[in-house]
Amino acid sequence: MGAPDLSLDAVLRLIYVVNREDARDWQRLDAMLGAGVTMLWLRAPEATGAELYRASRDLVWRCKERGVALVIGDRADVAASVGAHGVQLGFRSPPVRKVRPWYDGWIGMSCHSEAELRAAQRGGADYAVLSPVFGVPTKGAPLGTALFERLRAGVDLPVVGLGGIEGPTADAVRAAGANGVAVIRALRDAPDPAEAARALSGAMTPR
Repeated sequence: MGAPDLSLDAVLRLIYVVNREDARDWQRLDAMLGAGVTMLWLRAPEATGAELYRASRDLVWRCKERGVALVIGDRADVAASVGAHGVQLGFRSPPVRKVRPWYDGWIGMSCHSEAELRAAQRGGADYAVLSPVFGVPTKGAPLGTALFERLRAGVDLPVVGLGGIEGPTADAVRAAGANGVAVIRALRDAPDPAEAARALSGAMTPR
């Protein structure tokens, strides 16, 4: 078997957004990582730097062993210290333009509007995550695929869809121009996480 493809285009296909508690369920996590998840995004806004470092350190080797990228939410310093592939910045984080000059890994930016997408591109982000595509409790009105497609067409950087995406809807998000999808519940709550990962990955594979 050849070396895994860790180009940015390849790893954006299926991102699993995981918190610290779910990241400790090794059996379930390994099933997903072996069945189509291409990137793991550790999101733990409540964690201290030390807690996030410990959780990230435990995931680095697991992801690298399986050819899966790891990005850390908000904290580029932690991402750099543990050797993660990148950082995912959001409203709690410093702006991309402040991080880009000193951080060499991938920088993703969480966006919800045209203005935020354009700011991510101007600041030097490598990709953006645009949400919510579909309805998600507490996340505001969904964009829908038509608006997602229009906003995505306005920038040159890769854009990943997030928010209420499941196997049956991933095709529509890909058709709207998404370079990949990021999910939480579709994998976290799936009775068979490996099968769910395969279905989502298959839907996002170019045909």
